Amino acid sequence: MSLAQASLIGCTIADRYIIEDEIGSGALGKVYRARHKVLDRSVAVKVLFEDLKGNENSFLRFQREAQAASSLNHPNIVTIFDFGLQDNSYPFLVMDYLQGENLKDIIQQKGKLPLYRAFPILIQIAEGLSHAHSRGILHRDIKPDNVILLQSNVSKDMVKIVDFGIAKKINERKNEKLTMDGQVVGTPAFMSPEQILNAHLDARSDIYSFGVLTFNLVTGVLPIIGRTPVETMSGHVSNEPLTLAQACPGVSFPQSLQDILKKMMKKYPDERYRSMDDVRAELEWISKPFK
Repeated sequence: MSLAQASLIGCTIADRYIIEDEIGSGALGKVYRARHKVLDRSVAVKVLFEDLKGNENSFLRFQREAQAASSLNHPNIVTIFDFGLQDNSYPFLVMDYLQGENLKDIIQQKGKLPLYRAFPILIQIAEGLSHAHSRGILHRDIKPDNVILLQSNVSKDMVKIVDFGIAKKINERKNEKLTMDGQVVGTPAFMSPEQILNAHLDARSDIYSFGVLTFNLVTGVLPIIGRTPVETMSGHVSNEPLTLAQACPGVSFPQSLQDILKKMMKKYPDERYRSMDDVRAELEWISKPFK
């Protein structure tokens, strides 16, 4: 039985992580809730389906996720604790066990979030991305699916950015590339034009994706969407995004928010904000009346 078909519940990873429950599954692996035997602490363990004899690129990408996320230290980014091989075969990484809500699920349930709630969430995402960019890391897959909101008596809607599976260094050398020329990685509805065209990427690509996420969060719809993934990608390269008024007729939005969205989603990187810090500063300014 392959690892994709098997369940690891009840197994012990690396002699210290006791697998208790499966909490997620994707195309490349599964995520389990586990307990550290000595520390008696709940953690999340992500296991890659393929072993080292399968797809070496998948393993290297998995390893880079561990390296990228573990090099970051920010309250709005998931913490990676450990990385290794089970039985010298299946890669795994260990991270925070987050008991929260996925932002995608919240948008699907609510339709859209009121601005007084949306702005603090967006500012935290911007702060986390700014930290990643300052450490030379691009996320490359910014979307509501990869944002978890935690609730507590101390903090409401505490943001955690997750899944650095396709993250890359901003100034990556050719011999470090895991994506072949002509190969596109990411989520079509949130990808920047240059990401779709497999051109050079820097922080402004994440800014474009963050602009799409922002639009989705405050309207409940996507600014550009096609009937197929290819049509959606073509739209991001060639078509102008919806305006807030077009997406939500009759709903009043600050003109300043529309201006920010327009600048974040410009087709050419040089016409966007230079950094996520600039985006955060703008969001903080226009959010003041909603506090």
